[in-house]
Amino acid sequence: MFDPVTILKQLNQEEKVRLLCGLDAWHLHGIEHLGIPSITLTDGPHGVRLAQGQGVFNSADATVFPVEAAMAATWNVGLIKGLASAIGEECQQLGVSVLLGPGVNGKRSPLGGRNFEYFSEDPYLTGAMASKFVEGVQSQGVGACLKHFAGNEQETRRFLINSVIDERTLQEMYIAPFAKAIRESRPWTVMGAYNSVNGQFSCQNSHLLQDILRDQLGFDGLVMSDWGAVGDKVACHQQGLDLEMPGPADRDQQLLNALDNGEMSEAVLDSRVLKVLELIHKSVTHKRSVQVDFERHHELAIEVACESAVLLKNCGNLPLDKSRSIGLIGQFAKHPRFQGGGSSHMTPKHLSNAFEAFCSRAEVSWAIGYEDLEVTDETLREAVALAKRVDQVVLLTGTTDALESEGFDRSNMRLPEAHIELLKAVYQANSNVVVVMYAGSAMETRQIDDYAPSLMHAWLPGEGGGEALARLLFGEVSPSGKLSETFPIRLEHNPTYESFPGNKVDTIYNEGIFTGYRYYDTKKLPVQYPFGYGLSYTSFAYSDLSYEASSREVTVNVTNIGDVAGAEVVQVYIHDEYSTLRRPDQELKGFAKVMLQPGETQRVSITLDEQAFAYFITHLQRFAEESGRFEIRVGSSSRDIHESLWIELESDIECREMPTLNDTVEDWLQDDRTRPILEEVFAQVGFTTDHSFYGLTLGFPMTLLKKFIPMMGLTEQQSEYLIDKLGLE
Repeated sequence: MFDPVTILKQLNQEEKVRLLCGLDAWHLHGIEHLGIPSITLTDGPHGVRLAQGQGVFNSADATVFPVEAAMAATWNVGLIKGLASAIGEECQQLGVSVLLGPGVNGKRSPLGGRNFEYFSEDPYLTGAMASKFVEGVQSQGVGACLKHFAGNEQETRRFLINSVIDERTLQEMYIAPFAKAIRESRPWTVMGAYNSVNGQFSCQNSHLLQDILRDQLGFDGLVMSDWGAVGDKVACHQQGLDLEMPGPADRDQQLLNALDNGEMSEAVLDSRVLKVLELIHKSVTHKRSVQVDFERHHELAIEVACESAVLLKNCGNLPLDKSRSIGLIGQFAKHPRFQGGGSSHMTPKHLSNAFEAFCSRAEVSWAIGYEDLEVTDETLREAVALAKRVDQVVLLTGTTDALESEGFDRSNMRLPEAHIELLKAVYQANSNVVVVMYAGSAMETRQIDDYAPSLMHAWLPGEGGGEALARLLFGEVSPSGKLSETFPIRLEHNPTYESFPGNKVDTIYNEGIFTGYRYYDTKKLPVQYPFGYGLSYTSFAYSDLSYEASSREVTVNVTNIGDVAGAEVVQVYIHDEYSTLRRPDQELKGFAKVMLQPGETQRVSITLDEQAFAYFITHLQRFAEESGRFEIRVGSSSRDIHESLWIELESDIECREMPTLNDTVEDWLQDDRTRPILEEVFAQVGFTTDHSFYGLTLGFPMTLLKKFIPMMGLTEQQSEYLIDKLGLE
C-alpha cells in the first residue's frame, strides 16, 4: 500500500497538476508507473447513480431510496444511518469510492427546484440527518461528500448568481448543517457550490474554504468543485480548492504557468495534491468485495418510505377497509412518481407500484385519471364512473419532472390544475376520498382542502413507495412521518416571497435567520401544516418534563394512549426570553423517535449539544451562550407544545458590544455598563427626563451631542463638565 507523503515526493510538476483535475466525468487520474489507481466518484444522495456507457443519465441498477426531504421526515437518525450504510455497500459492489452526497443546503423558499434533494428547512434537523448519513456511508469504507458549500439555495442562474448573506445568517442557517456533520462524522470530502457568496465564487472563496471550512470547522478532507464550477483555475486552487471536476483537464497549463511565474507556490500545490493522494489512499485501503442483498435493501427502502409519509388529514376513513371495494385513481398508481429529476435520477433495482400492492390486499379497480399534467374528457369520465361504483376512493396526485426538478425553480406550490379539477369531479361522485400527494417539497393544499377528507404527503418515496403506501393506508403500519418543512397557507406568506430568486446578478438573503417555522412561529402567522407535524392512527400524551443542567439532558414521559402501536417524534425547542441580538421565537435543538405499544409509557431522554442555547455573535465571530432565562418546550410539532419549563443559564461570555461615542444616547442609557456614567453626568448638569430636549437627544450619536449642548440651556461650566466626562473632546 502506498504512502501519500512518499508518493508526493516522487511526482514531477506535470503529474502533480494532472492530479488536481478529474480524468473524465466520474474518475480521478491515477499514476500508473507509481501504482496509484484511478478511483470512481458518482452521484447520490438517495442511492448509487453509477453512469453506464456514454449516456449521462444511463445508470446501473441500484436501490432507489426515498429522497432526502423524505428521509428527514422520518426523524429517525438510526434508520437513515442504516439506509446510508446500504448505499455504501452498493458503492463497494459497483466499484464506487466516493458518493456525492448528502446535500445539506437550506430551503429558503418552498420553490427551490432542488429542495427534494435537501433534508429540511431547519439547520439542526439537516445537520443531524447529514451526520448519520455520512456515518452510514463511510462505515462501509466509502467516502461521503457534503454538498453544496455554500449558499446554494436556488436553481435560477445557479452558475452565476451571487448569494448575498450576512455573516450571522450564513453561520446559523447555512454553515451550521455542514458544521454538525463535519464535527460528528468527519466526511472524506466537501463539494464547493456553483454560486458566488458575497461577491466571490464559492470554489475560489477564501472566507468559505479557508476561514470557515478549514480553520473554523477543522475540516481536513478533500475539497472538490461541483461539476463545472471552476472559473479561474489558479484562483480556485490558491484559495482552498483541491480538486476540479469533471475532467478531462483543459487548463493545466494555466496552473503550470502560475507556478513558473511565482503566482502560485510549490507548497500550495503540494498541499492540494496531498489531499487527492490521501483520498485515493483511503479508497484503496477500504476497498473490499461485497455481495449486496438487494432484497433486503428493497425492504429497507419500503421501511423508510413508510416512516417518511406524513398523514396530514384523516376524516376517519383511514385505515381503509379491505372488505369494501376500492377505486384507485391516477397514473402514478401504475407508473410511480418515486424520484426527482436531474443528476440524482436513478434506475431502480426493484420498483413496486401501488396498484399491485393494493390488489394483493383487496378488491381494487383502477382508472388512469391523467397522463402527466393532462386530463382528457375520456379519462375524467372513466375516473368519475369508477368513483361512483366503489365504496372507497384513493386518488394519487403530485408534481412531475416538468414541475419539480434540478435545473429550475418551481413557479408555484400548487398541484397541477388538471389534477385539481379531476379531484373535484371525483369527490362529487364519491366523497369517501383519500388523496395522496407525491412531491419532493412543500405543497399549497388550500385548493383541494374541501375535496380531500383525508390527505397524505408521500414525498418522492423511492422504489418501495407503492408497497409502503399499501401498508400505511391499510393500517398495517401506523403513519409516523413528521414534516421536515412548513406547509404555508399560500406562497405569498413565505418570507422570501419578494426576494426569491433575486435579480440577474444577486439573490439577497434579507429574511436573515427568519426562514421556515422560525419566521411563521415568530410572526404568529397561521400555516396549513406546521413544521414537525404529522398524524398517527394512535395518540400520545406527555408528562413529567425535567432538565438536568450538568448533562444537558431533557427527559419526558411519553405514553401511547390509543389502541394501536405507533411511533412518536418528541421534539425539543428552545425559547430565549431575551437576547442582545434578535432570535426566532423558538428553535429546534433536539428530537427522538420512540415506538410505543398501546398503553405503553417510555421515559425519553434527549441530550442537548454544546450549541443548544448559543447563537452567532458577529462581533465575536463565534457562537456563544448568553446569560438569561430559557424555556425548554417539548411537543409533537412547532405548534403543538405539550410540556415546558424555564431554566436559568449563567455564561461567562459577554455577548454585548460596549457602546462607543458613535452609538446613541439611548444606547448608552440602555446598557448597564454605560448608563451610570451618562446618568451621573446628566444629573450633575441638571439635564433630567423632564427637560424639553431630553427626548430629542435620545437618538443623537454621542459625538453629535456636543453640538447640541448649547441648546440644552447649560452653563459654560456645565457644558465643559459634560464634554470632559463623556470624552467628547
